Amino acid sequence: MTTRYFEDFEVGELMETAPVALSTDDIVEFAKLYDPQTFHTDPEAAKSSPYGGLIASGLQTIAVAFGQFIRLGYFVKSSLGGPATDDVDWLAPVRPGDELNTVVEVLEVRPSKSKPDRGIVRLQFTMKVDDIPVVRFISTTFLRRRPAG
Repeated sequence: MTTRYFEDFEVGELMETAPVALSTDDIVEFAKLYDPQTFHTDPEAAKSSPYGGLIASGLQTIAVAFGQFIRLGYFVKSSLGGPATDDVDWLAPVRPGDELNTVVEVLEVRPSKSKPDRGIVRLQFTMKVDDIPVVRFISTTFLRRRPAG
C-alpha cells in the first residue's frame, strides 16, 4: 500500500486489516512481559479463572490491532506519532486461535491550528472474532500534509 497523507483521509472511510490469530505461545509470552496475570500466563490455572481458560491480555489486543493497521502501509512516510488513545473498551475475551479481524473507521480529520505542515486524524479501531466485537478504541494521530509538487 502507498503512504497516505492527511488530505487522503475522509470521515466515514473504513479500512480493513488482514486477519491474524494468536497462539497460546503468543499470548503467554506477551503476558509474561507485560501483563503477568495467571489467566494470561498459565493455561492450566486459567481454567479455574472467571474466563474458564487462557485469554489474551487486552493490551495485547490493542497492540495487535494497531500493528495490523500499520502494516497496511498508509503511515510509512506520513506519521508523526500521536498524542492519545481513548475510549478503550474490552468487550469479550480473545482466546488462542481466534481469528481477529480489525476494521478502522476515520472519525475526524482536521488541520492543525498551530502547525501548518500537519493535520490530526482520529481513528476508531474495532477488532472482531466471528463478527463479535472484542475490543474497540480510538487513536489520535498526527499526519504530515502531502508534500508540494
